[in-house]
Amino acid sequence: MLEPLSVAIGLAGMGDLFAIWRGIRWLRYVFKPGTMLLIIALAATGLPEAGAFGYLVLAGLLFSVAGDVFLVLPQNRFLAGLVSFFCAHLLYIAAFAVRRAGWGLLDGALLAGLVAAGVLFFRRMRPGVRREGGNRMLLATGVYLAAITLMVAAAVGTRLPATAAGALLFYLSDAILAWNRFVRPLPRANLGVMSAYFLGQYLIAVSVLIGG
Repeated sequence: MLEPLSVAIGLAGMGDLFAIWRGIRWLRYVFKPGTMLLIIALAATGLPEAGAFGYLVLAGLLFSVAGDVFLVLPQNRFLAGLVSFFCAHLLYIAAFAVRRAGWGLLDGALLAGLVAAGVLFFRRMRPGVRREGGNRMLLATGVYLAAITLMVAAAVGTRLPATAAGALLFYLSDAILAWNRFVRPLPRANLGVMSAYFLGQYLIAVSVLIGG
């Protein structure tokens, strides 16, 4: 099932990118959650063999779909989307903890680097976040940034290349989104956000099949 579902995911993802490029909102309602549902179907093919790792990843993907729906709606549901993805990251952290293969000096250095980068990034975003949503959104954004940083560190600890690459791409996707929203608009930012996001989620789903 890996190859046919991978092709379907790629086609659906390109459909969403086309909708972004052409500004066709109604197509995004189809392809954005549709791509994620196909990724969920891919992860589900690894169950029950993947055990707790697989079920936790699947739950994280489901919360991600909820976040996708909130963010694609015409109303401003950014905070609701943030909460949904925060829950997804907590589930991913739990999943990656199940598959943790060890923790070494390089892992500690990576975590320190991610924390330092996160602090600098948060300071750069802070005026824009406060301007848009006040202290409530500032707190939510800081907590979310901490969660995704831990998620990446936990993914690296699994020693599964697909998991680590997927987590880093998810981090990159959120970084582009946040910079574009709170710091400075980027040309065609949504194309970068969704390309990194879909590929990251796809690789995390694939890790259920090859690492379960």
